[in-house]
Amino acid sequence: MSKNRSISRRRLVSTIGASVAAGLAGCSDSSDRSEATNTSGKEGGSNSTTQGERLNVASWGGDVESDIVTSILEDYDSSNPNVNVKYQNIPFGEYSTKLKTQFSGGTEPEVFYLASGSAPQYMQNSALLALDSYVENSDNYAYDDILDNLLSAFQYQGKTYGIPKDFTPVGLFMNESHLEEAGANTSPETWSGFRSALEAVKTSTDVEYPFAFGSRPRNTLVQLIWQNGGRILSEDNSECVVGSTAAIEALQYLLDLRSDGLAAIYGNEISPTWAAPSLGKERVTAAMTGAWSISTLKEEYGSVSDSLKVANPMPIPNGGQQSTIVFTTSWSASAQQETKQASAALVKSLTSKEGMWKWTKTGTALPARRSLLEKDFYDDRPLLNGLGNLADDGRPFLFGIHHSEVVDTVMSEVEGAVTGAKSPDAALKDAERQLNSDVF
Repeated sequence: MSKNRSISRRRLVSTIGASVAAGLAGCSDSSDRSEATNTSGKEGGSNSTTQGERLNVASWGGDVESDIVTSILEDYDSSNPNVNVKYQNIPFGEYSTKLKTQFSGGTEPEVFYLASGSAPQYMQNSALLALDSYVENSDNYAYDDILDNLLSAFQYQGKTYGIPKDFTPVGLFMNESHLEEAGANTSPETWSGFRSALEAVKTSTDVEYPFAFGSRPRNTLVQLIWQNGGRILSEDNSECVVGSTAAIEALQYLLDLRSDGLAAIYGNEISPTWAAPSLGKERVTAAMTGAWSISTLKEEYGSVSDSLKVANPMPIPNGGQQSTIVFTTSWSASAQQETKQASAALVKSLTSKEGMWKWTKTGTALPARRSLLEKDFYDDRPLLNGLGNLADDGRPFLFGIHHSEVVDTVMSEVEGAVTGAKSPDAALKDAERQLNSDVF
């Protein structure tokens, strides 16, 4: 092991916490359930690899995702005789710790999933292979087709260290049948208009709580803060600014919905613990959730799911801005291994148009390529199509190298406000003070 490699590993291990991975497969929290083919150097890039190079590949995912990744890798392996691909599927709950341990011991996979929340730690410690020279201007790869806002989650100091494989925004799912029965606006464009629609549903239907969110409403609150012009961190990620008036107003708006009987807490006022069953059982009219809910809604609540739509545009405060969370995961490669050319070629194959579509056509997530989002496939899949229409307003759910500490601290304080132990003002100012004192 070279001296530079050893230093890089020590720095990496000292800064990456045990819970750095948070992404699409685990994009749910208490606010919503804590749930490529053969390119032969054409679509996927060059085959100029050394005889017998072994590529260890790691990802997480359930049976469907694992089977698809396995199929893609088998195709790639059989079509590239100079490469020997070995695949390991790691349970999501173990993935973060496993990857950190592998990097610390110099046994990390050559190519692997990397959730956006984990990316800064690895990028800033020179652990990842910069992919720019392999993908920019590459024949038949169409690098410019990949959504810029998703790529930004895996870019550092002007270089790209991962190619997003898929994504999902967090959208506002609404039951149009409830809204129509209540005579409410089915497409409210403002926070006040959305509140009026909830009031109409509560008054005119048997839905007791038209909206719901979690006791730690990450997926709901963060985008409300953004829509109101607030931020969690400063633009350069050097300090926490969540105690701003804009952020406090967003939290107050959310808590007022609950105090006025228009919203419930999952698992508290209503028994379902996340969005899909709450919507599917018609316990609520609206909830913030993402693509991970769609399969449950379709498979278990088919008739109700046909009444649902994704709000577009999202309701925003007067003078506010369209904004939504997006969760994304990349295929990335280790900079520490000796298979850089082969690793980059595999990343290209996995994220080519053909490779990306083989996975995302299952409907579990959305493709990170604009050309794939525009396929006719989505015309008769209104919920996926509705989420896809939010892509351009999406911001990666990412708060710098201290992502986990930031999210945990802010949501812990917000939970105090949800329970009534603190005011919204005190909760967010306490979170800001604590993070700026202990972390930044």
